[in-house]
This record gives sequence, C-alpha cells and structure tokens, in this order.
Amino acid sequence: YTMTNKHKASVQLISWGAGIQSIKVPNQLGILGDVVLGFDDIEGYLKNRYIGRIIGRVVNHISCAEMRVENKIYTLPRNSGDGVGHFNGGFVGFDNVNWNSYVMKKHVVNTLVMTHLSPANSEGDMLTQIKYSWTDDNQLLMNIRASSTQPIPVDITTNCLMNLAGHATGPNELKKHVISLNAGSWTFTDIKNNLPTGTVHPVDRTVFDLRLPTQLTKRRLYVVPGGGYNQNLCITSPSSWSYRFHARIIHPGSGRTLEVYSNQPGLQFSTGNDLPDPDCNYPPDFEDYCDCMDIKPKTEEKPKEMWGKDGTRYRRHGGFILSPQNYPNAANISDFPPCILYPGQVYVHDITYKFGLLSRNLDTPI
Repeated sequence: YTMTNKHKASVQLISWGAGIQSIKVPNQLGILGDVVLGFDDIEGYLKNRYIGRIIGRVVNHISCAEMRVENKIYTLPRNSGDGVGHFNGGFVGFDNVNWNSYVMKKHVVNTLVMTHLSPANSEGDMLTQIKYSWTDDNQLLMNIRASSTQPIPVDITTNCLMNLAGHATGPNELKKHVISLNAGSWTFTDIKNNLPTGTVHPVDRTVFDLRLPTQLTKRRLYVVPGGGYNQNLCITSPSSWSYRFHARIIHPGSGRTLEVYSNQPGLQFSTGNDLPDPDCNYPPDFEDYCDCMDIKPKTEEKPKEMWGKDGTRYRRHGGFILSPQNYPNAANISDFPPCILYPGQVYVHDITYKFGLLSRNLDTPI
C-alpha cells in the first residue's frame, strides 16, 4: 500500500507485520529520498525479524519469560538471546504475522487500517487495530488500539529503522545526525541480560543526557556501553500517559528533520547496533564495561551480511530507531507504569512522526 500526499511525499506499508517499508520525503533541494531501511521483498523481512514492523503484544524484554497478573503466573515462550527471557512478543509476535488491511475511502487524509486477532492461548484473545494516516504536511500518524478477553500486559510500538540522509547512506551519515530527547532519566539495565533492574537513574552527567542537541559521532557512540545507544529513556512529563514531544533528530546535510510525539512514558532509542559489522566480532568497548569473567560477547562470530532495498548492504550504525513505549519489563516491576489491559478497557497508543526541513537561514526546523 502506498499513501501519497499532494507534495508527492509518500509512505509505503506492508501487511506483513503491519510494517513501514519506505517513507519518501524531500531534502532542502526538494529531492525526494527514502529514509527507511527495509527490503524489496517478503524474503528479506522473513530473514530479518522486527525491522520496520509493529512489535507486540509486549515490546522489549520480560524477565525469565514469566509474569504475574492478578496473582496468577503466566509462562511465555523463551526467545531472548540467552534463552531465558521473552523478547518482542515471542516467536510469533506481531511482526511475524500477516495483518488484515483496508483503505479508508472518502477520508480527509490518506488512511490505511490494519487489524490482527491474536490466537487464543493462556493469556486470552486480543484484537489489535493500527490506523496509519499520512498528511499533506508530512506527518505520519499511527493510532494503535487493542482490547482483550483476559487481563494481559500490552505494550505495542513500531520498530522503524531510519536514516534521514537516505536509507542507503550508512554509518558515515548516521554519525552526522544531531539528536535531542525530552528525557531526564533512564531505566538502568543489567549488562548480563539487558533487563531493567527496576531502578530509574537521572541522565545528568551521563552519556544518556541528550536533552541538548548532540551529534552522534563515532566517539560519542563508542563511549556508550555496548558501542552505541539501545536504551529506554523516561520521557519528562507531568503525567505518564499524556501526549507530548519525545524527540527531535536532524541531518544537517540534507536538511531533513524528524520530531516524535507519543502518549507513552518511555522511548527506546537505538543507533542500529545490531546491524552486522564485518569489521568487528563484538562491541568495541565490551571488555571495558564487563567486570564479570563469565559474560560472553553477544556475537562471537562475524555476523552475516544484510542486504536491503536497492541492493544496499546495511551495516552497524547505519540507522536509528525512536520507538515510544512503556518501560521494559513493566509487567514484573511494580514501580514502573502499569501495562495490564483488562477486559472492557481499550489500549491506546498514538504516535506521530513529523518530518520537516531546516530553515536555510537558521538551523531550526520549519
């Protein structure tokens, strides 16, 4: 499905995983460019899970693949890298199924609706609807709704991997991006398993303080544990569930800008650390941040190459992800914002990706 606005900017969607295959927006010269990393055919998406698609029922990690809901313990598929936890919805998450879809005709803006009914299991049925809308001022609106037959944890988001210089420009252009986040704290994670410990730390005087515009230079990325960002940051807001500004990222060379808005309390910010790097077997700073001899690098062998759209080889740090969400493992941490959806309630998650251009006279979005 392709949605095109009056300025010829477009969004291309696929029913597999209700994913975003491409977003073509202009640079300062008015030339359209595709800023979404993805694949030309279904085979690429089958080989490479999560990229560009909707993640659910619960995004991110659930510790020990177990959760307690109303004094009842549910056991989930163990599909995390260590074989112990539950990750991104399990083996058959929302990204790994084909969604029903239809176009809303006679609508003010280009709109596509996708729905998916999760099969019955110990957690109950869940009906999910995602409405994509593409406006004439280059805003992609994502309205996610869900209802269930039993109390279950829900945390649904998009996993759109982008590079504002163009999907094929790679890590050199990614490192020219400048980002600022509306986040004053972050959920601390255990380096052994990437699971939140339950504590929230202020970003002050840490590499996670991105409240002021910060360029994603090589030096900046490699001082982050793991050799790049892949953290949940806590959005600053008087209310956990109010719709507000999350992030702004700019690519000065093309003049393209992106602002992210959502009603979720957290934002997963990633710099494409999991994309393959043929020159490195494991994160370059792994030994510096590992004080336990029993921890092994995630990648001990050189990763396989990943070939994307137009025959492009995607590499580590070739794109970024800005995914609004609840805090990871919220189902098992009582101090985190609640994530349980009860029968009769409706889960509501609204996301806006607002694309724009820098002023030619001032480095500010217009």
